[in-house]
Amino acid sequence: MDTQWRTTRIVLRQALGKFLREDSLMISGSIAYHSLLGIFPLLLLLLGLSGLYIHHFELSGYLAIVLRRYLPMRPDVIMQNLVGISHAFGKVGASSFLLLLWSSSGVFLPLERAMNRAWGVGSERPWWRRRLLALEMAFVSGSVIVVGVGSVILERALRLRLENWLGHRFLRLTALLYHLTAATVSFGLALLLFLLLFERLPHAEMGFGRAFPGALLTAVLWQAARLVFTLLLPFFNYRHVYGSIGVLVALMSWAYISSALILFGAQVSAGLYRSFVTDGGLDL
Repeated sequence: MDTQWRTTRIVLRQALGKFLREDSLMISGSIAYHSLLGIFPLLLLLLGLSGLYIHHFELSGYLAIVLRRYLPMRPDVIMQNLVGISHAFGKVGASSFLLLLWSSSGVFLPLERAMNRAWGVGSERPWWRRRLLALEMAFVSGSVIVVGVGSVILERALRLRLENWLGHRFLRLTALLYHLTAATVSFGLALLLFLLLFERLPHAEMGFGRAFPGALLTAVLWQAARLVFTLLLPFFNYRHVYGSIGVLVALMSWAYISSALILFGAQVSAGLYRSFVTDGGLDL
């Protein structure tokens, strides 16, 4: 146990050093910029392709709940703009797709390169496969949000069923079960997204078993960072400094932190795999 803990500390220290040497913070800034550009066209296209128009089915409330679970700030600005744009979706469909194609390349191509470096992969995919993969991962990410909307609807229905079954005397118990279920589902969806990223992006036969430790570590760090960022956000005074765009700056800051955690998780995952599985030799 002592040997494993000592090895883990060495891996964490080496991963942090490699993370900084490879300019991961600068890459995270680029990913955050493109993430902010891509969030609106991604949500619009997913909602449009699935037929779930916000103004037809009144899903804005459920979508706001899902976004609130993954963002450290209230998604009011996102929802206001999304609902307004969705009324003219037919006019912006082609431009949304082009914007998503460009922004997804800016998000997932740097992630792919960084993960290839972390795992020691020398070769890269052809350029057209890399862009198709980036677009695929953009829709996978958005699909997780759509699944989250469905889970919120089921959670609400389950809560109403429990309240009718247990009665008003157990409202606190019902609320506790609801929040535990919501927290478990939100963590599970975040873990699923990170697992898909870690398995699909590196140009190697990863497998879910090899990708799972890094995805789990990233999910735990990400949830902890979201909690800390949420607690500290009122002290940052984004609105006082940036005015009406303060929420967007806060959103970009959170995207920057999330990107850095994903890149660091990839470094740690590769280091742990080399240390505990291959004893220093990684055959990709």
